[in-house]
Amino acid sequence: MPKIFTPETFSPEEREARKDFIDKHTPYIYCDTALQKGIPAFVRVRVGSEHAHIDDFNHYISTITLFDADHMLAKVELAACIVSAEERKGNAEVAFSIVPSKDVYHFNAQCYCTKHGLWQGKEVEVRVN
Repeated sequence: MPKIFTPETFSPEEREARKDFIDKHTPYIYCDTALQKGIPAFVRVRVGSEHAHIDDFNHYISTITLFDADHMLAKVELAACIVSAEERKGNAEVAFSIVPSKDVYHFNAQCYCTKHGLWQGKEVEVRVN
């Protein structure tokens, strides 16, 4: 199993010194905090909160995966240079559509950087009404 990097992988000193690097590799989850059972909802995953990850042929985000705890819900594969903006900065972001069917979800996301490996962000707990 490959090593999974998280912001907590690094010491507080490293996190401060490498905050741009860590941010541009970390997947962040955005969704409503109160979902309705049986009603479709979007769960967005964006790589990088403040800093865009590079997107070129040798260094890019190749996958984004959404989990509920340890259960994979969805996965998308990205091709090199498909999410580029100016200066080869990427915009690796996807919206997964789910239909909630249980009371609580523990969403977490992973992304794979072709140069720096597998990264995981913070878990987001979402209650369903």
